[in-house]
Amino acid sequence: MNNSSGRGTRALMRKLGMTTAGATLGAYGVSAGAYDWLSTWPTQFRTDDGYEIGIKGNYQADVNNYSGDRADPVTGKEILVDSTTWRRKEFYVYAKAPFGVEAAIGYDFAGKAWLDDFLRYSNKQIGDFRLGQFKTPVGWEEAEASTATTFMERSLPVQATNMGRRLGVDWTYQGMPQWLLALAYYSGGDLNGDNDGNGPAAHLVFNPIKENDEIVHLGIAASRENRSATTDGRGITTTPIARFRARAEANLTSTRILDTGNLKNADSIDRAGLEGAWIHGPLLLQGEYLHFRANFSDGKATYSGGGYYVSGSWVLTGESRAYQNGYVGTVKPAGEYGAFEIAARYSALDLNDAAVYGGKGHDWTIGANWYLGTHLKFQANYVRAYSTKYYSGPKRYLDVDPEIFELRAQLYF
Repeated sequence: MNNSSGRGTRALMRKLGMTTAGATLGAYGVSAGAYDWLSTWPTQFRTDDGYEIGIKGNYQADVNNYSGDRADPVTGKEILVDSTTWRRKEFYVYAKAPFGVEAAIGYDFAGKAWLDDFLRYSNKQIGDFRLGQFKTPVGWEEAEASTATTFMERSLPVQATNMGRRLGVDWTYQGMPQWLLALAYYSGGDLNGDNDGNGPAAHLVFNPIKENDEIVHLGIAASRENRSATTDGRGITTTPIARFRARAEANLTSTRILDTGNLKNADSIDRAGLEGAWIHGPLLLQGEYLHFRANFSDGKATYSGGGYYVSGSWVLTGESRAYQNGYVGTVKPAGEYGAFEIAARYSALDLNDAAVYGGKGHDWTIGANWYLGTHLKFQANYVRAYSTKYYSGPKRYLDVDPEIFELRAQLYF
């Protein structure tokens, strides 16, 4: 580790220590209300006639430390650099009316990006309608709330497949017992001026078992993104492209160890995913298989790629994961010491197809989570990453296989 990175890591560790100490003192204060500081915050105001306004936040301070392979195998330039900084600084304002209308606006001050910003109408008989910007469904792990993730970063195939947030409209219906249906149409682009493309998406979930601490989730999701040429403010037209890539499950770096590069003249992109999960008391087993395909307008052969992940976690203190609206939620601690969870995940991604050499990789991740009350969470992940990619300079396959140690202190409300 270089000196600046070491100082940054020690600084964050001091912050972690002070935060933990303060939270612990609050938990063991002499007054009965001391522990309430960890469980109930007045971040919303509700009137007697059912109107509500409030704020939500998610602040994550991360450490990423690399060892082993850190350099480009051709140039020798260091491409995986230790870092200590904010991962997310998300802030939301929302309002709800008693007749089913809700509005929300959110911004990530760390990533400098707009988040879920929408207007929604909810009705038990006809379902929920939403207009605005929100997450797309293919890549179930990505669509889960960032406050509730088991691991610090999403898996390789989810990174490569998920479309991110898009502008559009969707409808979610849960009026049939054990079923959830979501249909969406994205009009192209997002509030950040990225991700041009439009098309439909769908998500279908079946819960053969759905009880308080026993959930079986079976789902399928699919989307089509129609790509089109874009013209910037200078009048320059850009050829529509497709691109699939992934970091080594540590996101403080901009380096993608697997990357197809720009695939020009993309006409459309099809994405599909199969997902499953089992919540059995303190046990969570989860997995996805994801596939994507790019079609081109210039006669090039269709490109396809994909991958999968499987993961498991165990809450040692006995609490069960939440589950709502077809997504796995967070852990709510039952005791004053908080909840402790251990987890493991294996993920694999293949971006090689025909004349495209995006690379192949797989990662092993082990993690530990401490949920201290309902607003503080501490995470530690160890990632053993493996990747093989074709480099055009030496014209041969070369490996980049880093080891990564990650820490996170998270405050959310």
